[in-house]
Amino acid sequence: PLEDTREACLFRYFIEEIAHWFDLCDEDRHFQLVVPWQAHHHPHLLNAIFAVAARRLSRLPQYRTPAGIVYHGQLIPNLSEHDAVEYMLKCIPALRHFHEIDDDDYRDSIIATAVILRQLEEIDEEEDDAPVNAGGSHQGDTHLHSSKVNFLPIINSVLRSSASQTLFGRRSLIQASYWFALRQEIFHSFTRKQPPQLFPSMELWHSASKANRAVFHTIQCAKWRWEDGSEREWTRLMDQQQYLERETLANFRPIFRREADKAKGEIFPTIWYKSTLEMTSIQQSIMAKSVLVAESPLLKKPTSSRADWRKAENDVRLLLLDLCGIALCHPASPPALLNAAIGIQLYGDFFTDRYERQALRGVVEKYRDARAWPVQKLLKMFNDG
Repeated sequence: PLEDTREACLFRYFIEEIAHWFDLCDEDRHFQLVVPWQAHHHPHLLNAIFAVAARRLSRLPQYRTPAGIVYHGQLIPNLSEHDAVEYMLKCIPALRHFHEIDDDDYRDSIIATAVILRQLEEIDEEEDDAPVNAGGSHQGDTHLHSSKVNFLPIINSVLRSSASQTLFGRRSLIQASYWFALRQEIFHSFTRKQPPQLFPSMELWHSASKANRAVFHTIQCAKWRWEDGSEREWTRLMDQQQYLERETLANFRPIFRREADKAKGEIFPTIWYKSTLEMTSIQQSIMAKSVLVAESPLLKKPTSSRADWRKAENDVRLLLLDLCGIALCHPASPPALLNAAIGIQLYGDFFTDRYERQALRGVVEKYRDARAWPVQKLLKMFNDG
């Protein structure tokens, strides 16, 4: 067992509050069940867990007291974002020496470490400008919390190595890490409005689970939106979207759905799903469809009418209302709010009704308050009210 109270609290916080972010599409819950066990044997993985937990826990106001952070009755004095950076820096040597060690468990632990640390990077997306190089040295001032590392090259290097490719078919933790890395790419692609830098090979489609096919499709849509842009690929993706809805996700039906009652001031529909896996898969599909509808190349043709544009905008608004409704109906799964926030960032400006815009702002604020995640740029979209 861990002897240090602070690190025991961070470890428990990761298992109880963070691991499910990684396991959204993983029925075997590798990051909740396998990664903590692996961490006892690999210090770099343990330090990655401490880093992301320290960053998150130090930001949440509900745990703060005058004496320090209190978690499950245990006082953690002086916990700050500086601690998260220090834990992160302890991971760098192992990441740099990945190619020098030929051990399957070690490779498992390295890719898990990299995706956990990239999650740390996501938390700091809006605040951090000064990078830390792969050697671990700071470029800039003494504000440690302003430092960050780009872990994508490390993830790419590990996943694309011949050793990892060989292990992929028989090492379930590498598979789980890979699919989570793809979900991270969706986040980065949609929020930065850039094509994904990590992209799956087509042969993975047939072996992917239903939930991961939704991830696969969404990242393909992101690539089309910010790189390809061709009508031919759009047509293929629209066909794939229909296949996804008709065949792959056909059984992922809500257990309850009720449309919003505008007379009562309701904005979002009530939509309940049986599991986080189903809910996440549907949200991925909605995000992908929103892009395909909003960015349809058919709208750019001379034959398109203003009515076509209005229909597309209305369809996207309905999709986003569903996306937000799903998120609000599943408060036990904060990642659902992240997906809603991504959709709002992309197409929130399609909404002009003041009450709808206020409701969208409320979704973003709810996400910020629940997860202590910076959303200043997104909130500026709603400064008009």
